[in-house]
Amino acid sequence: MNIGNLAINGGPKTRETPFGSGARYGETEKKEIMEVLANDRLSYWSKFKVNSFCDRVKEYFSCGYCAGGSSGSAVIHAAVAALEIPPGYEVISSPITDIGTLIGVLYQNLIPVFADVDPHTYNLTAESIRSRITDRTRAIIVVHLAGNPCEMDEIMELAREYKIPVIEDCAQAYNSIYKGRKAGTIGSAGCFSLNESKHISCGDGGFAITDDEELFYRIHNYLDKYYDRFQRGNRMFRLAPCYRLSELQYAVALAQLDKIDAITDTRARHAESLTRQIEHNAAISVPKVYPHSRSSFWFYMFRLIPGKISCSINDFVKALNAEGISAVAGYIPRPIYLEKMFTEKAFFPGGVWPAELAAGKTYTYEPGLCPAAEEVLTSAVRVPVSEFFTSRDVDDIAAAINKVLAVYRK
Repeated sequence: MNIGNLAINGGPKTRETPFGSGARYGETEKKEIMEVLANDRLSYWSKFKVNSFCDRVKEYFSCGYCAGGSSGSAVIHAAVAALEIPPGYEVISSPITDIGTLIGVLYQNLIPVFADVDPHTYNLTAESIRSRITDRTRAIIVVHLAGNPCEMDEIMELAREYKIPVIEDCAQAYNSIYKGRKAGTIGSAGCFSLNESKHISCGDGGFAITDDEELFYRIHNYLDKYYDRFQRGNRMFRLAPCYRLSELQYAVALAQLDKIDAITDTRARHAESLTRQIEHNAAISVPKVYPHSRSSFWFYMFRLIPGKISCSINDFVKALNAEGISAVAGYIPRPIYLEKMFTEKAFFPGGVWPAELAAGKTYTYEPGLCPAAEEVLTSAVRVPVSEFFTSRDVDDIAAAINKVLAVYRK
């Protein structure tokens, strides 16, 4: 074991120079913004760039309807609300996700229930979902983590069996493909984020797509205080937030839409190259993407196999960092249900959880609830992948991983 070869111990660094970067916004975004300013109306209700954006989204996804909102979290909230589930009922989702997936569930006074994940794809499985279905289950939110599509045929078959609607959280899954279908077009609704960190962005924003006309109208209304924008006779029929997006944001998002294919194609190519270069290591598990799927690789996350590495995950990450690679441990620190908000059920002030009162039963969130998810997050290492990277950037990431593994694998 030549530990002196590692940069962390004084050896040469794998990478001395910055990784490839570039500008996300350019002349096309400026052109769209200037057209909005020339129109002299910034509210989304002017329908100038709003309609153009939604029309392009419908064309790109081959879907019937699109509704825009202020964030990915907002459109998931609206989609959950549009299902019109009474308080106290359950919604099954993933334990490896951002709180944005669950905000709408909690605000609608519903109960989040967590199914476990596949340890290689990091996604919910139909088997794990089935184990969590009760007579109080009213919806499923699948999360296509890092852009790797869930096994949707099995999940949709289960959903049809129990007559449960499925919402797809596609915040990280632009142009992710499952058996020839884009993620977001398979369930009842697909929800996308336009946050600064996502594949395409307008700073903050989001949109939901669906082929269900009535669901679309309800999603649209829940994004806009339930005003009767379509003159259908249901003005303020429900309590709804204000999740509107401005014409300026839609203008930027419109320009960004043209970049999806190039961005995701490049990321997939880089990630596949990285996998080929490191998958021979018996001490790690690379992310599994099924042959019938394509991941858009919002990030790249592999796992250290317990018992086959002689250092801690934190030491492994530190060694990669010293090599010039910006690796981090895990995706989120722990499954979302182990955050204090869940373990103490501190969703609202005063120690009262209205959803639990409505359910007439007590729920607990504790270690061991989803063993595979807990194992994934304690053994995962995440490295960046970017459309601005060069082949050399990817080769250097692979070289650093192989170098550190050569020292620390048992």
